[in-house]
Amino acid sequence: MNDQKNAFNVLESVRKHIETLKPLLPRQATVYIGEYPIKILLKQPYVDRTGLTLQVLVGKSSDEVYKWIPEGFNPHLVLGFEDSNVETHFWYNVLPFISQDQTLIEGLKKKPTEKLHSAIMVASVWDGIGSASLPSLITKFKASNINSLSVALLPSKIQPSDACFNALASLGICASSEGATVLLLDRDLLESYEGVDRVGEQIKGNAVANYLVNLLLSKDTLVEELSEQSRTFNTKMYTILLAPGASIKLYGSVENILNATLLKPLLNFDLSTVSLLYALVRMPESLKEKLPRGKIELEIATWFKEKANLKSIYITEPVYVEDTSDRIDVVLFVGGFDTHEMFLEYEKRAKSLKGRAVQKGLVDKSNWESMMSALKNKNEKDEEASSEVPS
Repeated sequence: MNDQKNAFNVLESVRKHIETLKPLLPRQATVYIGEYPIKILLKQPYVDRTGLTLQVLVGKSSDEVYKWIPEGFNPHLVLGFEDSNVETHFWYNVLPFISQDQTLIEGLKKKPTEKLHSAIMVASVWDGIGSASLPSLITKFKASNINSLSVALLPSKIQPSDACFNALASLGICASSEGATVLLLDRDLLESYEGVDRVGEQIKGNAVANYLVNLLLSKDTLVEELSEQSRTFNTKMYTILLAPGASIKLYGSVENILNATLLKPLLNFDLSTVSLLYALVRMPESLKEKLPRGKIELEIATWFKEKANLKSIYITEPVYVEDTSDRIDVVLFVGGFDTHEMFLEYEKRAKSLKGRAVQKGLVDKSNWESMMSALKNKNEKDEEASSEVPS
């Protein structure tokens, strides 16, 4: 038995050594759209800088973006609008140009990859570039058979009405787009966030967005799995509940860690209206037997039992890391929640700009109404449909 075990260990060591000799070819892309998310990326160390993902930065001016990039950080592609003669303040100016432009897709194809299978995009949807580029790139990735997951950073309450107008249009187009899976994060809640990472160091403010992307990239199949759930249940809008760097010893139980996610939300929403859940846990390998996937699934399902009527719960296989600590990362992707009040507030603030744009022929009224209809809560539509069925 010992001989067999030793032989297995030798073979495993050889396999791991061969893996290290193979060229590491990127299979995922990360795309940062707009000045705000690009500067978040460049100021923090969390997101992959080793070339294992294809990193793309999309800003107003590529020259300007290059000035922000620190020494040693080499993105695959930097795109700007300085040579396009396109006004970039509003989404309706940028959308026709970005919809026709193939620079990003062609640029990704030039990089040697095993098979680019997924993309994670982070965009500030309050500006013209982010609001137009995000839904357009979702469509382009879909046409190239690449699953995408979009992190839409929503405007602060103190930003002017044009931010709401851009954000509302962007999310309306996303809701109308096949293949869209969008995580909604509130800028105000993002910037007020406080937590710790897996080594106990403080995460403060919008740096948590980088930590989140790093966590998403740690699970190779996450984008595909979440996209599949989104398609199956026809739900495009998600948000997250996050507990980074949670010590099992300090919290005492998974239930307490889950309770902690409610203390620092990244979007204001009604948890009782959630219908879909996808959960990811990253933990030290030493906790594998103490916290197996089945136990985590039971704990999370029990926690949600009195909080929401879920149609689907999917707990993906945890990501195991070599670590001597007892800290774990928990991220709950929740979808299908009621967005009516949030989008109604955006509509009120954007009403004047929308009316002016329609009057000047910059926005087609029927297209706008179609976008707003797509944003209407699916549960509400289902209730309306059922009420029309004669008893």
